[in-house]
Amino acid sequence: MVNVDQSTASIFGVVGSAVSLIAAVPYGLAICRRAVRPHLFTWLIWSVVTAIAAAGQFVAGAGPSAWCTAAIAITCLLTFLASIFRGERGWTGSDWLFLGAAFSAIPFLVLTEDPTISVCLVTLIELAGLGPTVRKTIRDPWSESLTYFALCVLKYALAVLALRKWTVAVAFYPTVNIVASVGICMLMIVRRRLLSNAGAGSRS
Repeated sequence: MVNVDQSTASIFGVVGSAVSLIAAVPYGLAICRRAVRPHLFTWLIWSVVTAIAAAGQFVAGAGPSAWCTAAIAITCLLTFLASIFRGERGWTGSDWLFLGAAFSAIPFLVLTEDPTISVCLVTLIELAGLGPTVRKTIRDPWSESLTYFALCVLKYALAVLALRKWTVAVAFYPTVNIVASVGICMLMIVRRRLLSNAGAGSRS
């Protein structure tokens, strides 16, 4: 276990929380303009599990990093509410599969008393929640905001830096989310480029 200076962790925790809340503003405006279409299932899952993750981090002693996760939970809830009215429609069988897999694991998450197992389960459930968004983004890479997910990389990196102590129980969740956020950004970039090139080729 590695311990980090409390004042330094607090600074990163405040900045990370601010980034989480600020990043949600342009994303919310984009939803209102229908420039992006968040997937209802993804944000429903994320609203639930991020709130549980925040509570688990507080219990596990994550310190200021838990502030970041709590801020993310708030933005997830607000995005979920927005996606009810302005989100993606036409849910597929795989979307329902991801939703069922995520929520079937939640009872195990609630019942476990091991903080490390709990955080690992939260992370796996959140990755399942990303499934519908990945499927949607492959089909339409402009239906999501590259800027928002790039800021997700930043906010989770700040959450890692805000850890008061480094253990699997507190570091696994934000670290995996950095990787997942980078992955969805790369998916958007690659798919947009491929579809743009294909469109240019068909017009030539």
